[in-house]
Amino acid sequence: MTLETILLAIGNRDDDRIDELIDTVCEIAEPLGATVIVAHVIPDDIDEISNTAVPIAGNPGSYILSQDEYADLLEEYPLDEHDVDDVVARHVAVQAIANGLADRNVEYEIRGVIGDPSNALVALADDLDVDRVVISGRHRSPTSKVVFGSVAQTILLESPCPVTFVRDE
Repeated sequence: MTLETILLAIGNRDDDRIDELIDTVCEIAEPLGATVIVAHVIPDDIDEISNTAVPIAGNPGSYILSQDEYADLLEEYPLDEHDVDDVVARHVAVQAIANGLADRNVEYEIRGVIGDPSNALVALADDLDVDRVVISGRHRSPTSKVVFGSVAQTILLESPCPVTFVRDE
């Protein structure tokens, strides 16, 4: 089995580990000439929206939408697949990853999806028939994982291909 496509999942809290994610995915992709799909999920469930602003490149200041405002925007401005890719490409962490991959001459694409993060990433990996998924995660207590769930855990268990997990230091 050859490794041609790697899905790198980027979350809203991955800003502090950009270099580590780039190094990890390049360690896998560079020797094989694999393409990296840089993916980010925009949640469609307003209860999953973080209480922190998502940094968007070129935006002079961050504005945190209320759950009602977010729901209204999703309803008023439905996005098609290409719009979502464009929105995700403006995410600061996604841009940093893309720049790092370009600096190392690794071929990449940016893909955005809307939905539940764990299910959307598993579905994207399946739809794109990727050969490897690279994800990161934060250290959480077992109780926290049971109560709140874990995107990383779901992907590890349900991914259609092998998963490389980049642990939080």
